[in-house]
Order: sequence, then structure tokens, then C-alpha cells
Amino acid sequence: MTMKETTDTQGTEARASFPGGAHPLDLETVYEKFKRPIHSYIYRLLGSREDADDVTQEVFMRAHGLWNDLHDHDHLSPWLYRIATNLCVDLLRRRKCISWWPLAHRHHNSGPAGAGSEEDAAYLPLDSGGIPEIFEREHIRLTLANMPREYAIALILSAAQGLPYQEIAIIMGISAGSAATRISRAKRMFAEQYQRLNAEGIGKRG
Repeated sequence: MTMKETTDTQGTEARASFPGGAHPLDLETVYEKFKRPIHSYIYRLLGSREDADDVTQEVFMRAHGLWNDLHDHDHLSPWLYRIATNLCVDLLRRRKCISWWPLAHRHHNSGPAGAGSEEDAAYLPLDSGGIPEIFEREHIRLTLANMPREYAIALILSAAQGLPYQEIAIIMGISAGSAATRISRAKRMFAEQYQRLNAEGIGKRG
């Protein structure tokens, strides 16, 4: 069964469980609303569009299995991001990955003209919260790869995905205060690590 077929079936079941089909948000709607940001987030963590496609599918399959037991339908974003984070971390551990973000040229010609260009161009957003707006992809990859994983994840959730620290706290299973501290430290780590690599000449083009 495809993801679309799964969400169609689940959406019918969800609407049928409420009088007059009154449930305001079924899984099909959730999929259409969140598939793009979830896919973008997973792509940033894994650096592979094929892996991002597969893991995004798995996120919503997991959501499908848990949907009827979910009591809080008003805070779906952190719930989905947490599923995505756990799946990505599990995959990275299985592969024993050290570097998460690949060089940009690996995906430059991986699809039709313009395919994935938005994701490829958005490793860090314009509103980067004080993080240097660096466009040397290899340098960014090396910088993030040298950060502790929990800080890199917090940084991506905050700077790239634009999530508030309260949601990041839920996703990462920590307190809101700890999330705010982790994000702040992650920004400093990124800047310090980038400067160190720059001083060492790592990632510079010859």
C-alpha cells in the first residue's frame, strides 16, 4: 500500500470515528501539510534525497500506526519531527555515519533541472540567528559533522526548520530551558568550529 492509499484509508476511518465526520484534521491532511518540511528536515540530516524519500515515507507510516492512539491532535509538528529525528538517528547509527551532510556536487545532477534546488540551497536559512551565512557547502558539512549530534540536530531544527525552542524541547525530550541553552551553545559551536576549520584551511577550494 502506498503512502497516498494509506492516508486515504486512514482519513476515511478518522472522519468516520467522529459524529458527522467532524474531526478537524485527519492523517491525509496532516500528510499534505507536513510532508514537505519533514522531508526537508530529513534531507538536511541524511544528505541523500533517496534516503529522505524513504524515511519520510516511514515517518507517515509510523504516524498511521499511532494515529488512533494519539490524543493530542493540536501539537502534531513536534510529534512528527520526533519520529523523523529518531528514524534518522537510528539510520545513522546503523550505518555508523560520521559525516551527515555530503558535498553539494553529489546531488547537483541527481534529477531533472531544478529538482531539489530549494533543499540544496537551504542548508542554513537567511535568518540564521547569528550563524555566518556560509555558502561553501563542504565547509558547512565539515563544521556540522564535527559538532556533537544532539547540538547539530538542535541547530537544524532551530535555524533551518524555524521551530521554536518549546517544540524542539518536545522533539528532543528535554526541558524548554535545556533546549534554549542547547540551541545557544550549538550556534556558538558552529561559529567556533567553522573558524577553526577556516584557520586550518580545511574545506577551502584550491
